[in-house]
Amino acid sequence: MESKRHAQSRRRVLKRGALATAGVAFGVPSLVGQASAQDETEDCCKTCWMDVKPGCCPNTVNARADEPVTVYIGWPNVKPESVRLVPSSDRAPFESRRCQKYRNPKWRDISCADIDGLLSETDGRSAPACRVKNENVDGDADGDTVLTFCSCDLELCSSDRSLLLEAETGSGCRLLAVDSVKPVNC
Repeated sequence: MESKRHAQSRRRVLKRGALATAGVAFGVPSLVGQASAQDETEDCCKTCWMDVKPGCCPNTVNARADEPVTVYIGWPNVKPESVRLVPSSDRAPFESRRCQKYRNPKWRDISCADIDGLLSETDGRSAPACRVKNENVDGDADGDTVLTFCSCDLELCSSDRSLLLEAETGSGCRLLAVDSVKPVNC
């Protein structure tokens, strides 16, 4: 049997939890409700341009060859351990329906929601970056990131049409990007 004192303190904890939950459900401010709202406002997502195999179009990747695939992204500071490239059978949502080019990127009208929609349709395949380095590849004042992936790690299928980048910025924001891909030897 529980002691009377233990049972009372347990009831107090349960009541506080129930009140906090009810406060969140009905919009009444509480410490728990405030923490949840604060977490949602601090959650951020950024998009940037990405160029798979810079200088090539179409971005042909040999799925069976164990060769490096270079990817430029227009963001200077990413957490290397957070980078993953995800194959998608949906086409990249560019106006031209062609390759992204780091010298003339077409990513500005693409939102996090657009790329999230593509990510939600993927089948779980993804590859981490083998190498990550910072370099100013497009000649503007800000830095960019050069990523290297192993083509075999991408597990490309003949139906894949896009590669989606998911990473985290140095400040903790989610970073998303997309470019087209043309797999061969699948």
